[in-house]
Amino acid sequence: MTSVSDQTARVFGYLRGLHAAHFLDIGVRLGLFGALAEGPRRPADLAEALSLHEPYVRAFCEMGFHLEVFEREGEAYRMAPEMDRLLARPDDPFYLGGFPRVHLTVSRDYARYAELFRSGGVHPYQAHDREFLEDVAGATRMLPSLLLETLAPRMPSLVVKLMAGGRVLDVGCGAGHALIAFAERFPRCRCAGLEIEPVSAAMAREQARARGLTERVQVYERWEDVPGADAGAFDLVTQFLVLHEIRPELKQDVLDRCAAALAPGGLLVLFDECRPLDDATARHPILGFSVVAQWFELVWGNVINSRSEILDLVTRAGLQPAEDVELSRFRIFTARKPDEGGA
Repeated sequence: MTSVSDQTARVFGYLRGLHAAHFLDIGVRLGLFGALAEGPRRPADLAEALSLHEPYVRAFCEMGFHLEVFEREGEAYRMAPEMDRLLARPDDPFYLGGFPRVHLTVSRDYARYAELFRSGGVHPYQAHDREFLEDVAGATRMLPSLLLETLAPRMPSLVVKLMAGGRVLDVGCGAGHALIAFAERFPRCRCAGLEIEPVSAAMAREQARARGLTERVQVYERWEDVPGADAGAFDLVTQFLVLHEIRPELKQDVLDRCAAALAPGGLLVLFDECRPLDDATARHPILGFSVVAQWFELVWGNVINSRSEILDLVTRAGLQPAEDVELSRFRIFTARKPDEGGA
């Protein structure tokens, strides 16, 4: 039987999450995680190395131990296993160091919730300021690398095609991280990005210029301007956390356009949230995180679909659903365009 004491602990556990997010953000921003990833350190030594105030650093270390982000050896602290990859190594495909900051940025929208609950209005993603857009781009920049780590070993024929000079279209390309990841991983492939939000599109173009990739990476703001988008010119079409951001009445049209952009035998990849269909999954802390995402993206007008709904949209677009993979809180859907003979 659940007691009031049990439920009190549960509520305080939820409140702890707010402070844990700030703890993670401070650890990334001040370089504390990076320093501890080099090896065990005492708080005083860590404070001296980073020119920080020792009592604050000591409290930071104790909080990290409480959250099981750190382990303790006498007076010294070190990163718990694999936490260095998640919080201290920005080039690791599993790096999550940008997510604390973006969740704190997203939480500013809560000031609007009471009003919007009464009015039924929304504050769209595109209406947010540049800091918000940059934080979202920074948090999600490793998702394309994570996709490649996950799918490349499973799809050698696609890898061969991209290595030989295939074409990639990233729909809703944001700041262009997927375009850069594909262009650098496959030096002969050509990448097009579609992004209707002008600030993000500008960030994507700047990334391509900064990396010397403008000959192979182009960014467009309208479907009509993407060369070959209606003529089956692309071997791979991707979306990273985009499908659930498309207005419900437009999702089928967008997937129809994605299908039209694919060459026969080409692949659509949807990297997205997926609404749980059963109670156990809905309450799972990771597999049910899409419930949390739906809650904080409600104000943007976003709707997260279930697996069956996504598969139905893909099938209606004339594509053949292939493998879909669970990846932490996300799901990767793949679907292939039939060859000319319908196979």
